[in-house]
Amino acid sequence: MTPPRAYSQMPSSPESEGARTTAYSAERPAPAAAPTAKGTATTVASGTQSRPRSGPIKTPANGTPNKPFSRTAIAGFVLSGLGFLLLTAPVGLWLGYRGCEETADGRVDGRPFAKWAVYLGWLWVAFWILALITYLWILL
Repeated sequence: MTPPRAYSQMPSSPESEGARTTAYSAERPAPAAAPTAKGTATTVASGTQSRPRSGPIKTPANGTPNKPFSRTAIAGFVLSGLGFLLLTAPVGLWLGYRGCEETADGRVDGRPFAKWAVYLGWLWVAFWILALITYLWILL
């Protein structure tokens, strides 16, 4: 019994002898140039030609780079998320409303955290009120 042959030792068909290529024989394009500071142009190699980079580096989606985050909104979101501990839901709700006020003018980021702090806070408050009503219903 003969041992199995490696792929490179396999006989090829006569019709593909001249035009045989593998996936690894194709040339790879040169890697793109690393981004540079805003407003400067770089060149990107594509085969044998190079072309200028199209435009400056983009800023974040809202157009203002690195606005500070509202710590009040983050704290409200965390405390509202921990609403199963009973006392953290109302505090998180209050901090969520304060975070909404802070982020309303757009100078501070974190509006989604503040909104979700309010949503989660009210959700936990409703849960605890229903739990209290259920407990009193069973008790009486």
